[in-house]
Amino acid sequence: MSNWRRIATGSTVLFCVLLTVFAAAVVARSQTRYPGPEARENNRSMDEYDRTLNRMKNDAKAASERRRNLFPQINEDFQRIQVIHNEIVRMLQPDKGLNYDRLADLTGDMKKRGARLRENLALPEGDRNEPGHTQSDAIDEAHIKKTIADLHDVIVSFVANPIFKNLGVVDAKVVDAATKDLDNMIDLSDEIKKESKVLGKSAKN
Repeated sequence: MSNWRRIATGSTVLFCVLLTVFAAAVVARSQTRYPGPEARENNRSMDEYDRTLNRMKNDAKAASERRRNLFPQINEDFQRIQVIHNEIVRMLQPDKGLNYDRLADLTGDMKKRGARLRENLALPEGDRNEPGHTQSDAIDEAHIKKTIADLHDVIVSFVANPIFKNLGVVDAKVVDAATKDLDNMIDLSDEIKKESKVLGKSAKN
């Protein structure tokens, strides 16, 4: 009889242990299937982060692929900008005045090539609110030569950008530097073109 009681008691204890384990498993499973508000919010944040990261990777991959496909036109504009730059710099001779008509044509072409490069390289929108070159009220030869010197510095920086050695570059700092230089190049070219036209008309009168 005592043996029967011990077996019964042991069975009861075992049953209680199994019941406790089963209950804990059910609670854990219900918490996993039905997480609380904080857990759900964390899951949504992680999902959104993953989607944003994947979108950025896909955008960068698409941009680099576009650059490779448009390489002939990108290379043409890149080379032409350097040719224009060299001719403009040669105008800065102390014993000669500027050829304003030629300067307006060259900077107009540079602006056009720069804008097309901007599009073909699929560069992000730059911050045009950053402090940069400001146009002076006084338009004369000294001022326009100073602007040409500023343009020279921008182009030297731009053509040395690693993005032109590898069009598949997706490094954010490299892309941002190319964007800033290209925006400045376009703005300075446009400024020189406008001032050249004004000074060219004054010289003919």
